[in-house]
Amino acid sequence: MRPLRAWWIRLTGLFNVRRRTEQFDAELQSVIAMHVDDALRRGVAPEEARRQALIAVGGVQSVRDAYRDRGGLPWIESLTQDVRFAARMLRKSPGFTAVAVVILALGIGANSAIFSLVNALLLRPLNGGHPRGAFVGLYSGDRTRPDRFREFSYPEYVDIRRQNDVFNDLLAESVARPGLTEDGLTRRVMTGLVSSNYFSTLGVTLAAGRPFTLEEERPASGAAVAIVGYSYWRQHGLTPDVIGRSIVISGRPFTIVGVAPEGFNGTMPVIAPELFLPFGAASLITERPDGSNRIADDRAALTLLLAGTLKEGTSIEAGELRLAALASAFEAAYPQFNQNQRLIVHPRSRVSMGPSPRSDTGPAAGAVVLMAIAGLVLLVACLNLANILLARGAMRRQEIAIRLALGGGRARIVRQLLVEGVLLSTMGGAAALLAAWWAASRAVSSLTAVLPMPIAMNVSPDGRVVSAVAIASIGSILLFALGPAWRLSAPDLAMTLKESAPLTSRHRRRIAVPALLVGAQVALSVALLISAGVFLRASVTAASMDPGFPLAGGLIAEVDPRMIGQDDVHGRTTYAALLEHIRSTARVSSASVASMVPFGLTQYGRQVHRNGVSTSAGFTVVGADYFATLGLAVVSGREFTIVEENAATDPVAIVDQILVDRLFNGESPLGQTVRLTGRDQPDELVRVVGVVGKVRDDVLQPPTAHVYVPFGSHYQSEMTIHVRTAPGGEAAMLEPLRAAIQRVDARLPILSLKTMSDHRDATPSLWAVTFTARLFVAFGVIAGVLATAGLYGLRAYLVTQRRREIGIRIALGATRTNVISQLLKEGAWNAAGGLIVGTVLAVGLIQVLRQSGMLYEVQAFDPIVFTVAPLVLAMAAAAASYVPARRALRVDPTVALRPE
Repeated sequence: MRPLRAWWIRLTGLFNVRRRTEQFDAELQSVIAMHVDDALRRGVAPEEARRQALIAVGGVQSVRDAYRDRGGLPWIESLTQDVRFAARMLRKSPGFTAVAVVILALGIGANSAIFSLVNALLLRPLNGGHPRGAFVGLYSGDRTRPDRFREFSYPEYVDIRRQNDVFNDLLAESVARPGLTEDGLTRRVMTGLVSSNYFSTLGVTLAAGRPFTLEEERPASGAAVAIVGYSYWRQHGLTPDVIGRSIVISGRPFTIVGVAPEGFNGTMPVIAPELFLPFGAASLITERPDGSNRIADDRAALTLLLAGTLKEGTSIEAGELRLAALASAFEAAYPQFNQNQRLIVHPRSRVSMGPSPRSDTGPAAGAVVLMAIAGLVLLVACLNLANILLARGAMRRQEIAIRLALGGGRARIVRQLLVEGVLLSTMGGAAALLAAWWAASRAVSSLTAVLPMPIAMNVSPDGRVVSAVAIASIGSILLFALGPAWRLSAPDLAMTLKESAPLTSRHRRRIAVPALLVGAQVALSVALLISAGVFLRASVTAASMDPGFPLAGGLIAEVDPRMIGQDDVHGRTTYAALLEHIRSTARVSSASVASMVPFGLTQYGRQVHRNGVSTSAGFTVVGADYFATLGLAVVSGREFTIVEENAATDPVAIVDQILVDRLFNGESPLGQTVRLTGRDQPDELVRVVGVVGKVRDDVLQPPTAHVYVPFGSHYQSEMTIHVRTAPGGEAAMLEPLRAAIQRVDARLPILSLKTMSDHRDATPSLWAVTFTARLFVAFGVIAGVLATAGLYGLRAYLVTQRRREIGIRIALGATRTNVISQLLKEGAWNAAGGLIVGTVLAVGLIQVLRQSGMLYEVQAFDPIVFTVAPLVLAMAAAAASYVPARRALRVDPTVALRPE
C-alpha cells in the first residue's frame, strides 16, 4: 500500500504543478495585457508599449521559469527560501539596511545599556556564591523609637551566633580603609573586616589558601593576616607563592593566607573590597575618628553589621518570633546596652549597607523610570523604521501586486516581509548588545573616577541582558514590521499595476498613517528633549550651588602618618612640621588642617545639648586659621590659635550660625557652654569661642549645623591639609604642595591632592545629577534625530509622489517660492501636532520625575526649557521639509509632464 500511496502523491503533485504553471502563465499574460493597455492610453506606440510591458514583467518571467524548473515548489513556501530572498533584498539596498540597523541599534541599545546597569545592581546574583537558605540581614532596633537602629558589638554577635536556632550561618562585618604600601607607595584600599565564617556563610570557596580561624577572629588576638582579592592576585601573576607572602598595611607587615575567588564583591554588588582582614587585625590599622571600626570585646563598641542565611522552612516572621526571646534575655542580662532593643530580620539590601533595614524599592523605582524613558526612545526608533518600511514598501508595490495577481497568498507576502524585519532586528540587536556593553562600561568608568574605591559592577552581557535584547528585538518587530507588512500585503492591484497611477484620495488616506507615525515621533521627542533640558538645568543649578565659601584658590591634600607606622606623638610632630613648611611656601597665603572636607564621602557628627534642647551637628577637628584658609567668614568671636592647634588646652569650640539659631534663641553664644555626645565617645563640655557662617556639605542638600573643635585637643591621624593661594593659580600649586609635603617626610603617603573645585566636581551626588542629565540629553538627541529623519523621509516620499503636480503648477505660472512655501506649510502641519502633544506629555513626565526624586531644585514649568526644546525640534522639522522641496524644484517641468 505504501508504494501505491507514494506513486499517487507523485501523480497528483505533477497534476498540481501543471495546473499551477498554467495559472501562472495566465496571470502573467493578464499582467502584460494590463501594462500594454495602460501604455497605449498614455499615447505610447504599440511596439514600444509591448517592449515596456515585457521589461516590467521580466523579473516575473524569470520567477515563473524558476518555479517551473523547481518542480512547482513555490519559492516563498519554504522558510529557508524566505530568509535567502530577504537577505538578497537587503543586500541590494545597503543604504536602507545600514540606516535600519543603526536606528534599531540606537533604540534597542539605549534600553539594553540601562538594563545592563539595572541587572548589575539589582538582579545579578552576588559573587557567584550559593548560600544555604535565604540571605537576610539582622538588625537591632529600638522598640520605643521605630526609626532608630544601631550596630552590634562583637560579644553580642558571638552570643547570637551561639544561641540562635534561626540561622544556618550568621556573619559579621565592618569596613575600613587602611593604607597598603607597595613599591614605596602607599594608597588607601577598601577593606572588609569580617568574621571567620564570612566566606562559608556566603557559600564561597577561596581561590587559594584558607579562611580566617576563630582565634584570628578574636578582637584581642592582633592577628596580622589578610585575604587578598582576586584582582590583587592577578596583578601579581596568579603565582601560587602568593600564600605566605608579606604585605605592608598601615605600616605593619601582614601575611597573606588566602585569595578571594574571582568576581567576589562581598555583600554588595557595587564596591569590591581589595582586602579582607579578621577582627583581630582591627586594632592594627587606622581607626576612624568616630571609632566606627573599633572592634573589641566590649559591648559598648557597636561597630558590626550582621547578616545570615535562614534555616530551611524558617520564614522571616517566624525567625523574628524566635529571636524575641533572645532579645529579652539580652535586655535582662545587659540592660545598659540592650534596653528596649528588639531583633529584626529583613531581606538584605543590595545597594545600602547600614545598621537599619533598607529595601531596594527606591533604586528599583528609579530603574523603572529610566527603563520607561529608554522605552520611549525604542518606540521612536520603531515608529521611524515603520515609516521607512512603508516608504520602501511603496516602491515595492508593483512587486507585491504582481505576486498577489499571480496567486500568491496574503499570508505569504506578510511572512516574507516579516522575515526581512526579523533579519533587520537580529542585526540591530547584535549591534545594540555591543553598544549597550560599551555604554554601560563607560558609565561604570565615570563612577570609578568619582569614588576613591574599586567599583565592581559587572556589566558584561549575561543571560538576562541577552534575553532583554531578544525581547526588545521581538517587540520591535511587532512595532515596526508587522503593521507595514500587513498594510502592504493588501494593495489596490488594478491601480498599483499601473506604473504611472496618479495620487488618488485613497492613496492620500494611506499617507495619513505615516503622517500620524511621524507626529507620534515628534511628540515623544519633544517630551524627551524638554526633560533633558530640565535635567541640564538641574545639573547646572547643583554645580553652581554656593557652598558658603569660595572654591577658587583652595587646595586640599589628604595625609595619614599612621599609615607609615607613626604613633600619635610622632604624628603631631609631623603635622606641625608640615604646616610650618607649607605656610612658608611661596604663593601660599594660609594653611590649616581639618578632619572633614565639605562634599566629602564621610561625615562625622555629634549631638549638641544646651538647656534641655539638643540637635545633631557635623563634628570637625580643625587647626589654626582654618576658616581663613577655607574662606568661611567668622561672624563673631575668634578662630583657634596656634597653641590650640599644637597642644591640648581648655575645651573650646566654634559653632556655625545654624547651631546658634537652634540652641541659643537670640542670645550670644560666646562664652557659653554646650555638651557634646556621640556614639562610643565620652561626653564633653566645651566653651563656645566663635561663630562662623553656614557650610553646605552636599551640593544636593541644604546647609547643616556644624561644631568645630581644635586639633590640639582632638588629635587624629587622618587629616586633610587645606591651602589658600591666589585664585586662578591653584592647579600650578599642586606640584609645589606635593614637594613641600615630601620634603618633610618622603615616606608620608599623599592619599589625594587636588583643587577644591575639582574636589566638588567629583562628588558622587553631583556625578549622579550630571550623569542623569547626560543620559536624558542622549535620549532626547537620539529621539530628536530619529524624529527629524522620519519627517524628512515622509516629506521626501510625498514630494516624489507629487512631482507631476509640482511640474503642472510651475508650468501654469506658480513661482518656485510659492511651491516651497506650500510644501513647508504642509510639513509644518505634520510637525505641529506632535510639538503640541509632546509639550503636554513633557509636563506629565517632569511631574513623574520630580516625584521619583530624580530632579533637584527645578521648576515644574521652566519657560526657557519649554521654549527652546520645541523651537529646536521645529527648526529641525523645517529643515527636514525644506530639503526635499528644494530638491523637487530642480526637476525640469517638461520632463515631469512628459508622461501626461
